[in-house]
Amino acid sequence: MNVGLMHERWRGLTVGLVLNVTFVAFEALAIATIMPLVADDLGGISLYGWVFSAFLLADLVGIVVAGELADRFGPALPFGAGLALFAVGLLIGGLAPSMPVLVAARAVQGFGAGAIPAVAYVVISRTYPDSLRPRMFAILSTAWVVPGIAGPALAAFVADHIGWRSVFLGLLPLVIVAGSLALRELRSVPGNPDRVARRVLLDAVRVAAGAGLALAGLQARDIVLSPGLVAIGLVLGVPALRNLLPAGTFRARGPLPAAVLSRGILTFAFFAADVFVPLTVTTIRGESVVLSALALTGGTIAWTTGAWIQERTVFRVGTAPLVRNGFLL
Repeated sequence: MNVGLMHERWRGLTVGLVLNVTFVAFEALAIATIMPLVADDLGGISLYGWVFSAFLLADLVGIVVAGELADRFGPALPFGAGLALFAVGLLIGGLAPSMPVLVAARAVQGFGAGAIPAVAYVVISRTYPDSLRPRMFAILSTAWVVPGIAGPALAAFVADHIGWRSVFLGLLPLVIVAGSLALRELRSVPGNPDRVARRVLLDAVRVAAGAGLALAGLQARDIVLSPGLVAIGLVLGVPALRNLLPAGTFRARGPLPAAVLSRGILTFAFFAADVFVPLTVTTIRGESVVLSALALTGGTIAWTTGAWIQERTVFRVGTAPLVRNGFLL
C-alpha cells in the first residue's frame, strides 16, 4: 500500500476491502488443505468434490447478483448480504455433523464469497480516482499471495493441534471485523437506480444448475440416469454460458475470446488438480496434512512466479511464446 491509498479518505475502505478479499482467499486454500481430515471425520468421501463444486457454482451466481445490485442500489446492500452469507456458511461448516450439511454450507459460503470481490471491483471503479485505481486493483490481486503462501500451513497446524472445525469457526470474528470496517465506508457510495438491469442472472443460474446436473450425472452409477443428467446439464448450461462469455469464445475466434478460453482451460486444470492434491498426499502417500499444505504452497509460489515473469517479459518476447510455454508447463 502507498500514501495515496492510505490517505485518511481511503484508508478505511482500502484496509477493509483488502482484508476481506484476503480472508476469502485464505478460506479457499485452508479448506482445500484440511479436507482430508474433514472427510476422515465426517465420512461421505463420494461428496468430497462437491464441497468445492458447490462453493464455485454458488460463487458464480453470487458474482452476478452482487454486481447487478451494486450497480443499481449501491455496494453496501450486496456486500453486507454477501458477508452475512459467508459468515453463516462458516458457522454451519464449522458445526456440520455430516458431509451433506458441509456441502450445503459451502454453497452458502460460495454465494457470499462471490459478492465480496464483485462489490470490491465496482467500488474501486466508482470511488477511487483514476490515479489510484490501478494500484488498488494490483493490491487486491496480491491479496491472494500471502494466504497462498501461509494459509495452507497455518490451516494444517490449526487442524492438527486444535481440530478442523476451528479453521471454519476461527475465521468468523476476523471476517466480521473486516467486513464491518469496509461496510461502514461503503454506505456513502451511491448506486444508479435508473440503470437498466442486464439479463444475466438467469443465465448465471442456468450455468450453475447445468454444471451441477452434469457433475451429478458423471457421479451417478446408473446406465440411464448418468447420461440423462449429463445431457440435461449440457442443454441447460452451454447456451447460457455462451451468453455470458464474449462472442466466439468456444471457437477461440479473436484475441479476447481466445484469452478467455485459454484462461478457463488453465484455471480448470490447475484448480481441479489442486483440490485433490491434499487427499492424494495424505490418503495414497500416507503423509501428513502438513506436507500436503506445503504442496499447495508450492503451487501458489509457482503461480505467482509465473505471473511475475510474464509481467516483465511480455513486451520483449510477446504473448504467444508465454501462452505456449505456460500450457506446456
